[in-house]
Amino acid sequence: MPGTPSKAKYEICLIGSGGVGTIASLVLTKSALARVTVVLRSKYNYVSEHGWEIDSVDHGRISGWKPYRVVRSAAEAATAEGTTDWEDENSRDGEVKQVEYDYVVVATKALPSLNPVVDMISPVITPGETTVVLIQNGIGIEEDIVKTYPGNVVMSSVSHIGSEIKEPNIVVQVGKDVSKMGSHLHAGVDDATSMAKAKSFVDMYVAGGAHTCELISNIQTARWEKLLWNGTFNTVCALMLMNVGELQRSKGRETLLVPMMWEIWRIAEAAGHAMPESIVQWMAYRLPNDCAYRPSMLLDLENERPMEVDVILGNALSKAREVGVETPVLSVVYNLLVLEEWKIGQRKVGET
Repeated sequence: MPGTPSKAKYEICLIGSGGVGTIASLVLTKSALARVTVVLRSKYNYVSEHGWEIDSVDHGRISGWKPYRVVRSAAEAATAEGTTDWEDENSRDGEVKQVEYDYVVVATKALPSLNPVVDMISPVITPGETTVVLIQNGIGIEEDIVKTYPGNVVMSSVSHIGSEIKEPNIVVQVGKDVSKMGSHLHAGVDDATSMAKAKSFVDMYVAGGAHTCELISNIQTARWEKLLWNGTFNTVCALMLMNVGELQRSKGRETLLVPMMWEIWRIAEAAGHAMPESIVQWMAYRLPNDCAYRPSMLLDLENERPMEVDVILGNALSKAREVGVETPVLSVVYNLLVLEEWKIGQRKVGET
């Protein structure tokens, strides 16, 4: 592909090319340091033929854009059948070669009960070598990966970006790409190695033209900071079928969102990830009252798609029980969302 070197410094497999994942693959490709293979399922046929139409606040308008390679599955991404760019002096035409990836980036919705990330990435992981990068919502999402691949670096990108897919293949990015990235430090890999791998990824992201990308030492705290938004605005907008501005004008911010934020703040503090008290006020009042933004969980509910209830609230509530923090409002909101999921499941059963 033009702009992508045939012998890039890093091989990257990206799984989940939605609004966030597609911008991530574009940024990594633009760095000129990465050769990016993207795993696409439902849109494979269309995108492999036509590419993406991108309208981005960070990158402008790009027509017919494709990453280096588009494939249907991680199993297909793991091999390069007869691809000359992967051949060495001992290879033969048509030979099936295993691709060893430096980074595997996961940008799918976090649905551990339906699509466990460990199963998703296993074909493209080299134990002890491949770094796993999670661009996903939630708390505790790294634990199964660390357990399964204890010798691999696992890192997160906590992303604040406004980006969505419009049919058939248009990526619209209206909010600037602002990310905090860092490693989930664990006993299987020394801290210096973990942070070095994370820094290399951040350097790529910066070189690719992301608006802001910061390497941080405590990624867990950054995840709890984002949960102040995802655990409140995202969940209550879904339950009430309201956009952000409607929820704020209705006084729901004061009666529900702020009390929920303080519950999340107390869980994080008790778990060793204290945030400044001022962050609650900032998160609650940073958007104008006429904001028409419709959070992802609201869109999922309206379209009867699976919601990220467990990773956003379920895991946080489990941590609250572990550290002894009371969560009266969060618990009610969580249980109401579970009922909404049940209703969707019943309708789908009735349709079959």
